[in-house]
Amino acid sequence: MLTVGVLTVGVEEEFLLLEPDGSVAPVSAGVLRVTDGDDRLRHEFTAYQLETASGVHTRLDRLHDELAELRWVASRAAALSGARLVATGVPPFRRGPLEALADDARYHRLAARFPAATAAAAGTCGCHVHVGVADRDLAVGVLGRLRPWLAPLLALSANSPFVGGADTGLGSARYEARRHWPTFRAPEAWADAAEYDRAIAGLIADGTALDVGGVHLLARLSGRFPTIELRVADTCLRAADTVLFAGIARALVATLIDDIRHGRPAERRGAGEVEEDLAAAARHGLVVRGPQPPGRPAAAIADQLRVLLRKITPALAEFGDAAAVHARLGWLCHNGTGAERQRTLRHHDPRPRAFIAALADHTAPHSATARQLAWAV
Repeated sequence: MLTVGVLTVGVEEEFLLLEPDGSVAPVSAGVLRVTDGDDRLRHEFTAYQLETASGVHTRLDRLHDELAELRWVASRAAALSGARLVATGVPPFRRGPLEALADDARYHRLAARFPAATAAAAGTCGCHVHVGVADRDLAVGVLGRLRPWLAPLLALSANSPFVGGADTGLGSARYEARRHWPTFRAPEAWADAAEYDRAIAGLIADGTALDVGGVHLLARLSGRFPTIELRVADTCLRAADTVLFAGIARALVATLIDDIRHGRPAERRGAGEVEEDLAAAARHGLVVRGPQPPGRPAAAIADQLRVLLRKITPALAEFGDAAAVHARLGWLCHNGTGAERQRTLRHHDPRPRAFIAALADHTAPHSATARQLAWAV
């Protein structure tokens, strides 16, 4: 029996706004005017991105319902601005004003401070899962213990295979692009919240980060909420993929809290090994494709996911999520991650307009029945 209780979970999803031919569509200001009054929709770093933010949930089915609703609202607003809302981790075609930033002074300061990172990672879209942990010392302890599990989480969410119209061979081209940000890395094993705060303050003081929000750790303490914020994931192709990731992330945080409270030793993983695992997860997702380059084999990441699932199953059972998470994960392993499903869509019809239309329909299905289906299969 866990000693944690059911933790809250909320999700921020980032999306691309694209022209029907795949060019970026810098129309976020117009989209937000259409949805004026719904503060769950926000602008993002570029003018061709949009972010949605769910409320706080304890039930995954209700989280799914809200995420599906938000995607539909954003999709309709995008259509009124002549754009398609697309859930993928990077712009699949290098067309349009890729340098177009949103009208936000902070974003312009970021671009001026970090021009190389801005150029490399503009338009990358992630999924940020917030798990409620009010005790900051405890939350920092969890951050350090998350390190060995970041690679299978990235592999699970991989959803950015195409750049410039070509298949990169990667599961997550977003991960590779965002490595240009100097703070885009795994959290360290800090002793407590005070040490964490000193480390963050040091990054800001030495110019490595602009501010607290500009510290792009793969998992961090939120600067706005009493939560652990997992930022390793690509934005997910379907709302159900997002909820699967959120359910696994929440169960993992709960399990690690239980480990801390019972004095169980942390699984130690050196910085080099963590980086090697993350690179392998970004390359492969959960699928071995083509010749194997040097480094961690894809099978090792898939094995890590199986170990992770065994570890968190008691928490999933306590939250009432075990059957749904296992069923959805089985579906994903059979049908592929978002990256593999994108490849299937592109193979079916490689024309840019057809591909973008298919991605948009997977992002926010036109059918009300498809949107309302329970997230579990």
